[in-house]
Amino acid sequence: MRKSLRKSPLPKGRVSFIAVGIILAFLALLIRLAYVQVIHAPVYAAYGRNELAQRVYVPAIRGPIYARDGRLLAESIQREDIIADPFLIHHPAKDAARLASLLGEKASKLTTLMSEKSGYVVIATDLAQSTATSVMNLGLAGITTQPVSVRIYPAGSLAQPVIGTVNWQGIGAAGLEYQYNKLLSGHSGWKSESYTPDGIPLPGGSRIIKPAVNGTGLELTIDEPLQYATEEALASELQKQRATGGAAIVMNVHTGGILAMASLDSNPKTRTVTEAPTNTATDLVYEPGSVFKIVSFSALLQDGIITPNTMVTIPPYLDMGGWTFHDAWSHGVIHYSATQVIAYSSNLGTILLTKRLGAIRLSQQISAMGFGHPTGLNFPGASPGIVNPVSQWSASAMGSTPIGEDTGVTPMQLLDAMNTVANGGVFVAPRLIRAEISPTGKLIKMPASATHRVFSKSVSSELSSMLERVVMYGTGVKAGVPGYDVSGKTGTSKVTSPNGGGYVPGAYWGTFCGFLPSQDPVLSACVVIDQPDQYFGGSAAAPVFSQIMQYAVNRFNIPETPGGSITGGKYRPINFPSVGGPNPYGYFNPFGSLRSQVSAAVDGRGTRLG
Repeated sequence: MRKSLRKSPLPKGRVSFIAVGIILAFLALLIRLAYVQVIHAPVYAAYGRNELAQRVYVPAIRGPIYARDGRLLAESIQREDIIADPFLIHHPAKDAARLASLLGEKASKLTTLMSEKSGYVVIATDLAQSTATSVMNLGLAGITTQPVSVRIYPAGSLAQPVIGTVNWQGIGAAGLEYQYNKLLSGHSGWKSESYTPDGIPLPGGSRIIKPAVNGTGLELTIDEPLQYATEEALASELQKQRATGGAAIVMNVHTGGILAMASLDSNPKTRTVTEAPTNTATDLVYEPGSVFKIVSFSALLQDGIITPNTMVTIPPYLDMGGWTFHDAWSHGVIHYSATQVIAYSSNLGTILLTKRLGAIRLSQQISAMGFGHPTGLNFPGASPGIVNPVSQWSASAMGSTPIGEDTGVTPMQLLDAMNTVANGGVFVAPRLIRAEISPTGKLIKMPASATHRVFSKSVSSELSSMLERVVMYGTGVKAGVPGYDVSGKTGTSKVTSPNGGGYVPGAYWGTFCGFLPSQDPVLSACVVIDQPDQYFGGSAAAPVFSQIMQYAVNRFNIPETPGGSITGGKYRPINFPSVGGPNPYGYFNPFGSLRSQVSAAVDGRGTRLG
């Protein structure tokens, strides 16, 4: 009998075992699939995004800087750089041809850049965001954008030594930009951008991870139109006098707010004028000359040693400590009142009167009026000056110190001292910052300046009247402002040798500091000219003071002196030549015509000084 070739069926147990195994495997796949696609889907999605995502720096917008009337002096604008990754660019010449017209560059130049053996090549900088968007809309592989913040100064170089600059990294490098860098900078953020492996941005692939916090802005006490007028008046005199430089400061008497601060350099040969590289108004240290006499006279009046009418007999010269002192003019024995001594700026009369005061008391008054101390501005590079203690004074110091020698001061310190006379004997610290402006636009006013009394109000009034005579018939007649009583003091001093010891032959500083109106002061100012041809302070610096103040009284609507001016004199504005080109900012040219500035800036009788 033949055997059957059919195989025997599998045992039922084995079939069940295989079926269960298949079902379990299927269930495991389902569970794994659910685990991956449901439970841990965000994790794996993040893995995928990270493969395509790049971390992009988002710069904070640096805080703006405004003048006191809201005019913009400095701001940062958002711009874009175009970056290429040549390793992802397969057709550089073709892509360069498409980019050339948008970027305003030659296709050949772009082709070269986009063919470099590098993963990061900058092919265009400082582009408007609209241009960058147009570039990205081309969808070119290996082409991306990078946001940058660019600092611009709408008023050009106006007040540049004060405002300062930023470096290529956007960090404050000088002036207020440096002093308030942390406040102005804000805090940068970053975002995630997704790209294909070929470097093409994916739609919707941009996510802000850490938002940038923009910087806090500053509102200065500087008045932009007055700053222009101050720079122009100073620049014109530097040209006329063939001087090498100068500084001028205008201050609100009662608040200490600096309304204008100019520091200029000049080339005597070409008579070209430029902004100084540093803020001369705060960092120049020099011997001030006779303007320093207000220190002695304020102390003499305060201590009751003299009155404005006290008489003094003045010899032709004085010998002190091996040195011979004399006046700026030759004379025999003369008899002056204290008022005449300061009006005619008699060195010998000042020395004889100050001897009654004594060295210790003189030293105390020098310190009380701010010399030898920081002004409170904390401006970068500002100097406290050079004031020696009495223990180090030479045998001739009581001759030289009262007349502004042997003591190093800054123009800002001189104005602080003169402003103390104007402010009723109260020293008020100068300031440049009027308010902070938060990133949301909130205005945060700064506290009032620190003050301290130096001498009485009655002494201030007496000294103000004495200083009126300086401008009425003394050394400062060219500081007169028609319609206003003016008080002030001239100073003429030698330029010390940069090599140490002695003076530069034939080189002088000319200074004038003053205020108006004399008995109800509103504005004070100080002008310093470096090595002018007509080196007396009354010849070089006083006319600049007059020009600045003639503009300022209109700008701030300051009433004229009741009953007419006694110190205004007949001095009138000089005609300023235009020494600069056209102003690209549509406002004042800092070295253009003052007359155009007056008509443009003064609305009716001016603006309020508040």
